Amino acid sequence: MSNLKHYHFSALFALLLVLACKKNQNTKIEIIAPEPPAIIKKFIPIKLEGSGLIINLKYMENTTLLTEISEAAGVKALIIYDADQYPSVLEKYQRDKLIYKTYYRKEDKKTINKMLMFDYNDLQHNFSPIGFYTLSYNNLQQVSTINYYNKSDQLTNIHIQSYTTSGNLSAVNTINNLGSTNVHTYIFDQKNGIASNICYTQLLAFEFEHWFLSYCINNLLNYRNQEFPLENVDFNYEYNADGYPSKMIITKNKNIQSIKITYKSI
Repeated sequence: MSNLKHYHFSALFALLLVLACKKNQNTKIEIIAPEPPAIIKKFIPIKLEGSGLIINLKYMENTTLLTEISEAAGVKALIIYDADQYPSVLEKYQRDKLIYKTYYRKEDKKTINKMLMFDYNDLQHNFSPIGFYTLSYNNLQQVSTINYYNKSDQLTNIHIQSYTTSGNLSAVNTINNLGSTNVHTYIFDQKNGIASNICYTQLLAFEFEHWFLSYCINNLLNYRNQEFPLENVDFNYEYNADGYPSKMIITKNKNIQSIKITYKSI
């Protein structure tokens, strides 16, 4: 009797084992495909508009080389590049009249270190030199020192620039020819900079007063002028889905200006 009972248990165990093996053979292993990497979109600004302000930006085709900035007031700037796509000449116009030129000079084939400035002389009907400035770079190729000279080659101002570890401008220490100093400080957000994808903003920023063109990775939140606090400026932003400012709100001396920003993808 015990042998029969043992046989029944053995047969039952064998049957369960066969069923389990068949179940495992028929079970499909689900392979989870990895999620595709997120597509990071890059943009360059093509238009800024606010109350009484319209700024249009144009670029060399299929590049991020800025070739023109124009304003509704008839102010326009053209940037001309050499065969190697380095800035060569910057021209400023007032109602289609050429009034100013800057020539970019390279100490070698890759580094621009000198800009020559010329104003149009209405009496002589030609361009007269008004001075120049030279650039020095740190080991990260950020402009660290700017020396300004008048047309008599006399040093008039020195700007010493420092940066945060993230690469944004943090302070500019200015020294005039009398030895007086002033400190300008800057604080940025952590979003994509309006002009962060435009080539040569580090150089172009010296020739324009537009805040959005300042050389930075991110966007300026505030600017402080130690000597002239009335020049202090604060910035607030609304951002699009890709982390770029779609609206910039500038506050200076309780005056508020709101600017809408339009981009194109690159």
